[in-house]
Amino acid sequence: MTASFVVCQECGDSSAAVEWGFVLLARHGWSAQLADPGAEPLWRCPSCNARAAAAEPFGLEDDLGQGRRLRVLLVDDQVLVLRATAGMLRELDVVTACNADQALARLEEGSHFDAMVSDVSMPGMNGAELYLRVRERFPHLADRFLLLSGDGYGASLLCSALGRREGVERMPKILDKPVPRDLLVREIEQIGRHLPSSGTFSIGDAYQTTVAKAK
Repeated sequence: MTASFVVCQECGDSSAAVEWGFVLLARHGWSAQLADPGAEPLWRCPSCNARAAAAEPFGLEDDLGQGRRLRVLLVDDQVLVLRATAGMLRELDVVTACNADQALARLEEGSHFDAMVSDVSMPGMNGAELYLRVRERFPHLADRFLLLSGDGYGASLLCSALGRREGVERMPKILDKPVPRDLLVREIEQIGRHLPSSGTFSIGDAYQTTVAKAK
């Protein structure tokens, strides 16, 4: 395993990286911001991340309204990456699963999620296969599914092959790992807020009002 050296773009702090940022992200709170395609990522250290969050909190909560949080099912077999990604989505109500079977079990317990985000490469059932299973058993979530992959090209080929085999014309959007935090939150917001409800809900005033009326 090859170690490289990353430097914070803001304060100049540095740290050794293993597996290109995932361990840093998961264990030490570093984040990567992708610039132009093909360019090197811009790193930010934990201290600068904390200062930025305190000074300029992300505007998602303001956009959604006070107390309203999108509910997301996050699936990844790498525990450190799963925890780190969940930590990135601090504005959201995140439920985690460490494999496809556990994700399906979570859905059986209650499929009221605004979005699903799954890694592609997982042992057993991969993320694309999980999508097909979700599409069949929980069709209201079919348009609320995102895939993450460290090999976007390979993931695209896999999705195309599975889609042709199953007669599915449109497979989920694939985001390249490591996913910048702002991009991931924006994509979740897009599918969670702007699609018709289709049986999912967001926790907040509108939902509470509906419950109150039902009573």
